[in-house]
Amino acid sequence: MTKKKVDYFFNSVQKNGKTELTISGAIGESSYFFEATSAKDVREALENATGDIHIYLNSSGGDVFQGIEIYNYLKNISNNVTVEITGTACSAASIVAMGADKLIMDTGTSLMIHEASTFAWGNKNDIKKVLGALETIDTQIIDIYSEKTNIDKSELENYLLNETWFTADEAVELGFADEKKSEENADKDIENLLTNDFIENLFKNEKFVQKVSSMVNNNVLDNKEDEETVNNNGFFL
Repeated sequence: MTKKKVDYFFNSVQKNGKTELTISGAIGESSYFFEATSAKDVREALENATGDIHIYLNSSGGDVFQGIEIYNYLKNISNNVTVEITGTACSAASIVAMGADKLIMDTGTSLMIHEASTFAWGNKNDIKKVLGALETIDTQIIDIYSEKTNIDKSELENYLLNETWFTADEAVELGFADEKKSEENADKDIENLLTNDFIENLFKNEKFVQKVSSMVNNNVLDNKEDEETVNNNGFFL
């Protein structure tokens, strides 16, 4: 299955004491020919982050060494890191995703893992060296996937050999991801927002209280002849 090109976009914003980072497009170092997100870009974007970090990731992959460096950076920082896959996380991008404390797959997203690849030129000894390097890299990335999933390494090796694509549900089931984001989860996020503290602060807002009181009083006056019906209508949280 051919990997689709994902347009480059890299952005970092602060929201409610949390750093939100968007990584879209290739993983690697930018060049004259294309733009990409490097380990240096990620470090510079997050070096002053004091709260939780939420990364939105959509990438077809790229440079394996840059991916491993970003993975280790995310693993080693003290901030709580959530990675949310919003499209796909293939190859090197899947390695980046493994660095999260919590990995979320949005509905309809995918994750792909495969063997490392490269171009080679030279005599048979040169080719042997390249082959040895590729085998070493495959061992490295299997270690990364194994640490996240606890899947047997021989099974992971087979996944890599066959360039395996996982749906959101499959990724969660196998342990690559921690959660699938769905409409149900979105409803839970709204429920979590409506905490006692939120409601208490809401009713401390004088304009809000006045507006609610006005609406209730107008409703009572308009329906005074049917008081029982009025008393059974209201605001539900």
